[in-house]
Amino acid sequence: MNDLQQTVQEIVDLPVEFGAGRGLQVAVYRHCEPVVDAVAGAADPATGRPVTSETPFYAYSTGKGVTAAVAHVLAERGAFGYDNAVPGGAHARS
Repeated sequence: MNDLQQTVQEIVDLPVEFGAGRGLQVAVYRHCEPVVDAVAGAADPATGRPVTSETPFYAYSTGKGVTAAVAHVLAERGAFGYDNAVPGGAHARS
C-alpha cells in the first residue's frame, strides 16, 4: 500500500470508527488509472457485509459541487463572468 493510499484509508476509517458514517468509499483516478481506492464500514449493517470497491452507492446531488468547481475555474480563466446572464434564465431579457 502506497503512502497516499494509506493516508486516505486512515481518513476514511475515522467516520466509521466514531459512528458518523456507516460505510463509504473514496476512489481517485488520474489519467484513467486508479490512484486510491479506500473503503470502510458495512454495506449492509443487518448482515455485516463490508463495503468493497464494487459496492454501489447512491450519489445524491454530487453534480452540484462539480458544477460549481467547473464554473469557478472557467471564470478564473476568463471564459465568462459571474455577472453574465444565463440564456433562458430568470434574468434573461425578452
